Amino acid sequence: MAPKKSKGAGSRASSKASGKSKGVPNDIFPMVITAATQEHFECRVDEDVTKDNPFKFLKKDAILQDMKTRAAVSDFHPVKQVVLAYPADELLLVFDRDFTYGQSFYLALTEEAKERILNPPVTADAQALEDEMEFMCKTPEPKPWVSLGSDLEIMEESVADTRARLKFKISRLRREFGAPVVLSDRNASETPDGYMECVPYQDKNFSIQMLERSTSVQAVPNLKSSSTQTKWSYPRNMYTQYQPREFTEEDKENCMNSENLKNFVNLAESRFELALQQNEIMDVFFDDWRALAEEDLVFGGKSDTQLKEYQSFTDLKFSKEKTISCINWHPTISGVITVAVTEKLSFEERINDSTKLLLNPSLILFWSFSDPLNPQLVLECPDDVFSFEFCPSDPNIIVGGCMNGQVVLWDISAYADRLQGTRSGDGSSTSAKKRTLPGFEDKQENETPIMRYCAVSSIDNSHKAPITDVQWLPENFEVCEA
Repeated sequence: MAPKKSKGAGSRASSKASGKSKGVPNDIFPMVITAATQEHFECRVDEDVTKDNPFKFLKKDAILQDMKTRAAVSDFHPVKQVVLAYPADELLLVFDRDFTYGQSFYLALTEEAKERILNPPVTADAQALEDEMEFMCKTPEPKPWVSLGSDLEIMEESVADTRARLKFKISRLRREFGAPVVLSDRNASETPDGYMECVPYQDKNFSIQMLERSTSVQAVPNLKSSSTQTKWSYPRNMYTQYQPREFTEEDKENCMNSENLKNFVNLAESRFELALQQNEIMDVFFDDWRALAEEDLVFGGKSDTQLKEYQSFTDLKFSKEKTISCINWHPTISGVITVAVTEKLSFEERINDSTKLLLNPSLILFWSFSDPLNPQLVLECPDDVFSFEFCPSDPNIIVGGCMNGQVVLWDISAYADRLQGTRSGDGSSTSAKKRTLPGFEDKQENETPIMRYCAVSSIDNSHKAPITDVQWLPENFEVCEA
C-alpha cells in the first residue's frame, strides 16, 4: 500500500505544479521567491542574478533541506514531487525580469528545459544576422575593373604633358667653389642684361566668364532685439474675476425684506416716475444743435449761428505750406499765441525728402494780435514738434516733444520784453515807431529773431516713437524707484 500512497501524492503534486497560466510550457514553472529565500539561496535580484546573468543553479539537496525545514512555508513546496524525481543534482532557476511567464522567477523542471534555456536554438533571423555580420567582417577581394564608358571622361579630366619638358644645365667653375663673396653697388641700367623687368599684364587665360555660381540665401528674417524706457521693478501676482458674484438665496430674501430697500424705493419712486414721463413726452435722442436755424435760411438773419473770423495770422516765410500741430496761449501775456508748424508729408515722403528736411528746420512761432503779419519770435527745433507746454512756475521756460522722440527745452527770457511790448492794447511799441525819424528806422528791430533751443535729449536715450504730449509735473510730485 505504501507505493500506491506515494503514487497518489506524486500525482497531486504534479497537478498542483501544472496549475500555471495559459501559454507556459509544461516543463517551466513560474515562481515567486521571497526575500528570505533569495538570501538563503544567494539569488538576490540585481545582485546575484541580473538581466545579463539571470541563471542560478540550485543544489537539489539544499532545496530538499529547505522543504524539510520550512515545510509548507517553503517557496519550493508546490514542486516538491518534481524536485524529488529530478534526475540531476542541480536545478536551473532563471530570473525573469520581463515577466515572460507571469512571475519574477521560473524553474526548469526537466533537463531538456535546462538545455533549451541555456542553449537556445538559432532562429532563421538570428542565422541571417550572423551571416551578415560574417560578410561585413570579411575583407572584400579585389575584382578586375570593367569600363562602362567613364574612361573617356577620366582621360579628358586628367592633366597630361602636351610638349617636351625643358631641360636646363647650370655649371660653375671648380676654382670658384668656396671663394669669398664680394658684393658691391652698380648701376643696373649701364650693364646690359643687368636686370629683367616683370611688367604686370592681364592674362586672358584667367578672364573666364562665370556661368554658374553656388551661393546661399537666408530665408528667415534677422532677429532684432528692442527695448523701451519702461522699467519693470518686480513681478506681481494679478487676478481677474471671470464669474459674477451673486448673493445666496437667503441673502436675497433678507435684502428684499430689509427696511433700507423699502425706504430707498419710496424715495426714488417719484423721481423714477418723472423720468419715465419725460421719456414718453419728449425724444431724448433728438439733436437740438442740428435743428437750430431751420426756419431762417437767409445768411445773416436772426438765427445765424455760424462762427465769425476774429483774427488771422499770415506768414509767407516760416509757415508757408505747413500744417499746425499744436497751439498754446501764453500763460501770462495776453494777446500772444504760440503755434508749432510741421511739414505736410507722409511717412514715405519724409524718408525720400530726408535731406531736404534737414535744410529746413522745424519752427514754433509767437504771434501777437497787434501784428498779425510778422511773428514776434521764432523757436528753432531739431525736428517737427507735436506738443509743447509752458512751465507753470516760469513762463519763459518751454518744453516740447519732437517726432523723432527727443525732448527739447527753450529759455525765452532774453525776449520777454519784446513779447511784453507787443501786447494787445499797449501803445508803447507804436509810439516808439512814430517818434523815429524817416530813414533812421532800426532794421534789426523789425526782423523776427530766431532762437535756438538751449537743451535737448540725446537720440540714444530718447523715446523710440514720436512724442504726442508733454506735461509739467507739480512741485509736490516726487519721483522715486519702487
